[in-house]
Amino acid sequence: MLSLRLGLPMIAAIALSAVPAFAADLETQVIDKNCYIEVFDDDDFDMDDAHYKIQGPKEFASLKDVGGKNWNNDIESVIVGSNAKVKAYSDKDFKGTELAFAPGQRVPNLGKMNMKDDIESLKIACGS
Repeated sequence: MLSLRLGLPMIAAIALSAVPAFAADLETQVIDKNCYIEVFDDDDFDMDDAHYKIQGPKEFASLKDVGGKNWNNDIESVIVGSNAKVKAYSDKDFKGTELAFAPGQRVPNLGKMNMKDDIESLKIACGS
């Protein structure tokens, strides 16, 4: 009669031999909570109107569907996280006029920079 008793050391050896293969498939992703840009469709960071925090690092060749909304040509103010560098472009695919935002920058009115409702693509980089 064949016994199905494996004993504790044998079970532990089987379990441990499977861990490295499984662990190799896992990807650890650290999120920098200070690497973001928050975009507003109204000036002065109006929280009563549409706004969305975009976590970086990330690139958007088009802002057509970001957070379930078409943000193309619909951004009037921005808040940049303290560990983010952002480049905004007036045209899709990172073309047209480029506007760079520094870490921690707050722009209550993009009209003063001639970019009110004129951003169609973004690049968000993290770190200094």
